[in-house]
Amino acid sequence: MKVTINTDDLKKLETAMGKYAMIMPTQKANSALRKASQPMFRAAQAEVPVGKMGRERISLKKRGVNANAYRQGGATKRDLRIKVVKAEPGEVSRVLVGVSKRSSKVGWRTPFITKGTKVRKTKKGYNRGSVKANNFLGRAFDSTIDFVRADFQKAYRESFVAWARSTWPQIGV
Repeated sequence: MKVTINTDDLKKLETAMGKYAMIMPTQKANSALRKASQPMFRAAQAEVPVGKMGRERISLKKRGVNANAYRQGGATKRDLRIKVVKAEPGEVSRVLVGVSKRSSKVGWRTPFITKGTKVRKTKKGYNRGSVKANNFLGRAFDSTIDFVRADFQKAYRESFVAWARSTWPQIGV
């Protein structure tokens, strides 16, 4: 028994996607990439270093200030997110997987974790320590980028076909 597959429709679809991808709404591509980047987000959550305490410090509010604004132990893990940003020219979509820098979030200290710090010494020569580099975002990216690309291509094709069927007039159907 011989099995044959007709790939003419796939070639037509690829050609159509190349021509019409720029008129497809960007929110379709953004949602497809956001869903496809979930494995990278979960890998970053698994790789992020958590302090020795590993739990949130609970304290009462001080006058007008939230004492837990920069909470300790696992704050970097809690503040991880996927953010859709404007795509560069020639790109279909772009997302960032990282730690939020909004107020009351701890994204401001992520460079200290990923790049490390130098040894600090006082005027008398006492060592005040340093932070070793722990590029958890880079490791998460390297381990999952192939899966994300494959998932995005599949999801983008499916959303493109669904969008084209709902938007364009169907001829000969």
